[in-house]
Amino acid sequence: MAGKGQSSGLRTIFSFFLGLMFTLFVSIGVYTFHPPPSQYDAQIKELKQSEQEIRASRSSSELTAEEHSQLEDLRRQRMELVDANEEARKPWLISSSIILIVFSTLALVVSLVRSEQLHVISNGLLLGGVFTMLYGVGWIAFTGTSVIRFLVMTVALVITVGLGYIRFVRRSKISDAVDGLEILHGTGLTDIEHRISDLEDRMDNAAKALGKNNN
Repeated sequence: MAGKGQSSGLRTIFSFFLGLMFTLFVSIGVYTFHPPPSQYDAQIKELKQSEQEIRASRSSSELTAEEHSQLEDLRRQRMELVDANEEARKPWLISSSIILIVFSTLALVVSLVRSEQLHVISNGLLLGGVFTMLYGVGWIAFTGTSVIRFLVMTVALVITVGLGYIRFVRRSKISDAVDGLEILHGTGLTDIEHRISDLEDRMDNAAKALGKNNN
């Protein structure tokens, strides 16, 4: 009993670890082959360095009016570039979220294949698909585009409910039906055959006894 419990715990840990590894693999792959836009990063960095150089030259009270004005101008330019960078990242966030949801859907679909024979790997892929789906939906939350965000989350919900129904509800019904047929064609028929055989033996014994008595 202890060995079975330990084996079940190791299977659960491995499935959870496989799910996390799948999510990390997909996330790093998307970030590597579909990187975020970076056309404003260098300019933002240069403006920030210029601000730091002016502030480091003397204390704030010793800065001249011209230097204060220059700092304000640098800060304004930097904030404009930050806003432009955020706007440029929104399409990337949407496309990345869609890619993550596609990969999570593939993982969920693959987890349905031979799930009874490959129970541990199937559960790991199922967890990986769920984690990746959550990660992709989390990214779409930062776009600020309500309609697109709603559509993507609707698609994610439909996929999750549909595959969950196939995995847990439909397969449970099929499994119950198969078990019923196995009982009907297996244990039930075997029991009937034993009873018929026993009845035939009794009839044979009775016939032999009657034959002896007649003699």
